[in-house]
Amino acid sequence: MAYYYFLMAQLPAIIPSAKPSVNYQEYKELASRYLSRHDIKILDKLTLEPPRTGERTGSDVVDEWFERERSLRLNLAKLRGQKISRNVHITTGEKEALALQVSVSQAARNAVSLENPLEAERQLLKLRLQWLDELRGNHFFDSEAVFIYGLTLLLRERGDRFTVEAGQDAYESIYTQILGEEA
Repeated sequence: MAYYYFLMAQLPAIIPSAKPSVNYQEYKELASRYLSRHDIKILDKLTLEPPRTGERTGSDVVDEWFERERSLRLNLAKLRGQKISRNVHITTGEKEALALQVSVSQAARNAVSLENPLEAERQLLKLRLQWLDELRGNHFFDSEAVFIYGLTLLLRERGDRFTVEAGQDAYESIYTQILGEEA
């Protein structure tokens, strides 16, 4: 526990309006020096893309994060599929995940209803950061705090990649591919 306190005290604060002063790789290298073998295995599993199955990681916070994120992604896939009249294959277990969290379903509907994809992504980023704040609870200097910090960094790095210019480039690339397929 003392090592986690020392680790968390070393990590710079993540300020919402400023670019983080440490990137995820630097964080992971530093954290790996202080974590137990068990917690390093959990750290290695941290991702913004949860496994499709509800496997347990050994961390209550990471498991809850994965459950919420999995539910959000399934809801988004289902709604986006409906929007373009496509069927999205969802397994029985995934249907259960869809039904578990009504607030997640509503958040997905709100995001899909937005016309501007950048605004939708920003809204989803804000929601995900709120989830991490909720999950933080009284975890300030333990392994759960370390994992929350890592997930927050991953989210911030992802959010920083969303710009109007990057969106325009992606749009033009996709549009060019579509035109190429039709020719």
